[in-house]
Amino acid sequence: MKKTILYSGIFSLILLCVIGFYTSNNKQTEGIAYASNDNNKVKVTDPILKNYVNYSLQNWSGSDTVNYYYKANKNIKHIEVRPSKDEDVSIEISKIKNAPLNEYNHIVKITFPNRIVILNENQKLNTTDTLTYKVNINQFGMKEMLNDSDNRMIKLIKYDHKEKPLR
Repeated sequence: MKKTILYSGIFSLILLCVIGFYTSNNKQTEGIAYASNDNNKVKVTDPILKNYVNYSLQNWSGSDTVNYYYKANKNIKHIEVRPSKDEDVSIEISKIKNAPLNEYNHIVKITFPNRIVILNENQKLNTTDTLTYKVNINQFGMKEMLNDSDNRMIKLIKYDHKEKPLR
């Protein structure tokens, strides 16, 4: 529980930084690209910032991935997900216009390319999984929201799964 609260707090700070970069018209310092702006979407490019967002969402993305495979095939008894390389992970954040204070106000899209998934300890898959979440950064990291069953903090809205041949 404490780990979830810590990750939530870190994620909310990171989102605020990304939004700060976005609202400052994507000004870059010394040629370093923190995020690239494209019509209300921010693609996170700074490796440190990208890792923080990725690891902050890890509790949700990990459990949502396992749930996806269990729902896709009822005969699965064991699932092992080997993570993508940090530099390969892609993250986009966009703001939901006119979102009320206590509702979801951002969309976070995280893509894990070349992810190895092992089903029942013998079936290997090379996948690219893209998870799209609605996030309320105003409530993200608030301890009382983690215990509220009707919270509007984070919600998976789309899971896109593609398989490729193993290399």
